[in-house]
Amino acid sequence: MAANYRLIRNILFMTLLTVFISACSTKKNTFTRRVYHNLNAHYNAWWNGNEALKEGVNELSKSAKDNYISVLPIYNYGNASNAQTINPNMDRAIEKASKVIQRHSMYFNNKEYVKWVMYSYMMIGKANYFKQDYNAARRAFEFVSSRYPDEPVHYEAILWTGRTFHKLKQYEKAISLFDQLNEESKTSLLPWSVRKGLPIAYADMYIAQGRYSLARETIEAGLPLQSGSKFKTRLYFILGQIYQHEGKDSQATEYYTMAIKGTPSFEMAFNARINLARVYDANRSDRKLIVRELEKMLKEVRNEDFQDQIYYALADIAFKEKNDTLGVNYLRKSVATSVDNDFQKSTSALKLADIYFKKQQYGFAQLYYDTALNYLPEEYPDYDKISDRTEIVTRLVDHLQIIHIQDSLQNLANMPEAERFAIIDEAIAQFVKREEEVQRKAEEERLAMEAGFGLAGKRVSDLEGQTQVGGGGWYFYNPSAIGMGYSEFTRKWGRRRLEDNWRLSNKRVVNWDQLAENGISSDTTIIEGKGKGTGVNFRSRDTYLMNLPLTPEKLQVSNIQIAQSLFSAGIIYLEELYDVTEASKTFHKLLERFPDDSNALQAHYHVYRIKRDQGDSTEMLVHKNQIIQKYPESDYAKILMDPGYKAELEAASNRVKTLYEETYRAFNDGLYRTVVIYSNDAISNYPDHALAPQFAYLRALSFGKTFDTDTMKIELAQLIKNYPTSTVVPYANMLLGNQASAGNNGSKDGGIVPEDAPENISMYSMESTASHFYVLIVDATAVNVYGTKVRITDFNSRNYVSKNLQVNSVIMDGNRQMITVSTFSNSEEAMTYFNHIGSDGYIFSGILEGTYDQFVISASNYPVFFKEKKIPPYLQFFNQNYQK
Repeated sequence: MAANYRLIRNILFMTLLTVFISACSTKKNTFTRRVYHNLNAHYNAWWNGNEALKEGVNELSKSAKDNYISVLPIYNYGNASNAQTINPNMDRAIEKASKVIQRHSMYFNNKEYVKWVMYSYMMIGKANYFKQDYNAARRAFEFVSSRYPDEPVHYEAILWTGRTFHKLKQYEKAISLFDQLNEESKTSLLPWSVRKGLPIAYADMYIAQGRYSLARETIEAGLPLQSGSKFKTRLYFILGQIYQHEGKDSQATEYYTMAIKGTPSFEMAFNARINLARVYDANRSDRKLIVRELEKMLKEVRNEDFQDQIYYALADIAFKEKNDTLGVNYLRKSVATSVDNDFQKSTSALKLADIYFKKQQYGFAQLYYDTALNYLPEEYPDYDKISDRTEIVTRLVDHLQIIHIQDSLQNLANMPEAERFAIIDEAIAQFVKREEEVQRKAEEERLAMEAGFGLAGKRVSDLEGQTQVGGGGWYFYNPSAIGMGYSEFTRKWGRRRLEDNWRLSNKRVVNWDQLAENGISSDTTIIEGKGKGTGVNFRSRDTYLMNLPLTPEKLQVSNIQIAQSLFSAGIIYLEELYDVTEASKTFHKLLERFPDDSNALQAHYHVYRIKRDQGDSTEMLVHKNQIIQKYPESDYAKILMDPGYKAELEAASNRVKTLYEETYRAFNDGLYRTVVIYSNDAISNYPDHALAPQFAYLRALSFGKTFDTDTMKIELAQLIKNYPTSTVVPYANMLLGNQASAGNNGSKDGGIVPEDAPENISMYSMESTASHFYVLIVDATAVNVYGTKVRITDFNSRNYVSKNLQVNSVIMDGNRQMITVSTFSNSEEAMTYFNHIGSDGYIFSGILEGTYDQFVISASNYPVFFKEKKIPPYLQFFNQNYQK
């Protein structure tokens, strides 16, 4: 009986096993197999992959920061740096989706019978989309839409393809796909997710394009279809922003109010209230009530980190009421109180800078442009224009500072000794007082920190028992300790970027007294010092007397500096700021104080042109006569006496430029004898031309190639003697060994080429679609190559596990070793990796600045580079083509 029972049990077991095994197969299309694979795919790999996808998207939404200064995008998935943090989640989603496809697909007669396979392809596309690998996402979505034309997922794939084209900024293709869905919706019932997502996808793209009216229309059309109070609240806020942008304040007020009544985050609710204040009607609203409400918000502790935005709103109100002085004051407070909102800090600083620039207060303009530029992203509209303007006003301010400092030093030197000593003694007393105050505050902070850590350590000990600040747990493993440390750091130092010299909030130090006409001011005088750590004794009179021009020689040096800066400032006013009034004033100061200066002739000519253009014939004739009488042999005098002479000069200058281009081309081609012939021609016929030093430099290098090094050195020495102020002199000195060489810049002959002579990079070609490598070149005597490779491998395992990247190293030459990471499918993918790894402190923790170079390179350029082994030419090619 027992034997029969065991037989029956075994037969039953074998039967069930046979059924199970047959169900596992995907070779036959049977009911049991379809049920098995749908259930198994759904509740195993697909489920786990989808959870990883949702977790990654949730993390992305937390890390992505909204810029409330601009109209918000409907979907904010952050920047490339944010996307890289969720790579592990997305790679896991792709891995699980791939398993579903490989193990469970039952595709017969152009039909997929396991629906989770279709969803898995979509999951792969979405995971790449959130990783911001948009080309990979597009390929996945296009595959789904073409493979499953009769399935609902077909329409969802088209929608996501359109959203991907939007991110690729291929807006016409995106619109075409959205319009296709719109047309199909008239004859077919689209899936609910597509019907509610389509108008929002349109709107998100229109916002990215700045087409706000169309965005508003599509949001309002799609709003009734949306669910989820948080998402609808975001749409209300965006509608409020768009109406505010269009100047429709009543509608903006309505939607901001709806956003506040919805489920906004604290930051969104705060900004909605701020914007409500900004859209008030100056003619109808109670201005005092609004200002009182904003001032109340300033006093609330929870709004401490948002004071910059409140002051910005108050500035808006002041400007609406034409109270520019109050508006500027509020903007300055907005910049000063900005804690961690780079968008607001840069916006307030930029608005202030523009105001001061229009008022021609260039000193203040420079300070605020510099602040704005420090926080603006490079993709900001008109970033290059702002950067150029900042550079111009910075140079101007530098020259004005020199003039002010030297004038102040001369005034101090001209005082009676007793009066001079009295001023210096007062400066010393002020310095001592400030130093004592700093020491007192430092001691108070030290005691407060000790007390804080003692109390915090006790609290953590009471709560956790073990991992306290002062206990056995390591500080960096203790979140409480880290939090306290961060708070204490912020309290003491304010917000600081992670960079060299982080203690300096402004790396460009400008110390001077009030110069009202230029908006240049400071609370310190030129004789004050910075104190401890500078190696200078600021308690001694000798320190302050050291730089005073008390001798004729020092006075002459001081006057030369003033004259040169006056002339340079005048040129900047005239040719870069187009401020002819200030240019004329500055040139007049130069001519009054230093009538025989080497730049006096040019100053006279510039004032002549300014007065001619202004129709001031009297002043124009004064400067014309000065030029003709004092400088009769100058080109300027000949131009004034013979207008045809100017055209002749310009023709000669053009001939020289053409000849230089031909000479430099011959130099790059290795035609050194031709270079010598062309250079001799230029130097003999145009000895005073600005390009004469460059000709001499190329000729010297060519002598080195065709004769010997001694001949080259003789030529270089003569160049330095003939053209001591030329920009090529430092390079000549380097080759002669007169100063520490900056290294080989990669010129064709191994010499050093002037800055205005570009490297020869013609051997490299740009192929953005080719395979690429990441390259890190290190000095093996200063860097642990093996340890660096291990760190890079760890980095790849954490962030790029699905790409199967390989890390290799090879000796380049001498002490240099080249570490490569391969392979990337195109330049965009390689640059994403380059930017990611370059910001990783773990990788470069053991590598000192200046001991490495890094770049990406195509597979075709790699052998050329390895043969040449010259880094500067390739870096120039890399910067021009990859880091535009």
